[in-house]
Amino acid sequence: MEKKSIYRVTFQDDENYEGGTFEYPGWNKCPDKPIKSLELVLPNDQDIIRLENYQKYNFFIGARKPLNSQTVVLGHMYGLGCNNNIVTSYRITVISSMGNKYKVGDITVRKFPFGKEGIRRTATTGWKGGII
Repeated sequence: MEKKSIYRVTFQDDENYEGGTFEYPGWNKCPDKPIKSLELVLPNDQDIIRLENYQKYNFFIGARKPLNSQTVVLGHMYGLGCNNNIVTSYRITVISSMGNKYKVGDITVRKFPFGKEGIRRTATTGWKGGII
């Protein structure tokens, strides 16, 4: 069974790049050229969130490794857009368990100062330039 890409990038020159799976997001393999839009494919494989008109873009998966385990547990994927040092974070729940207040496919949008956008409010790496 073929794994579907979890994001799509359209560049300034209208070239497209599809990349990433939950096991290997591969954002670092995405060409580093001006981005026009970043589309995040929701867990139902049908709906998308489109980020556009940002000066910078980023993408990462929020995962954790339980103590004494080799298993990695995915929780969320994040699409980030930044303008004027304010980051808009789109967090999509990809795995949920009983009692978790967020269900698969839930979207949480938050704003943070640049450098405080990561999990536990730390800076993230992997920013790529936009076209504005």
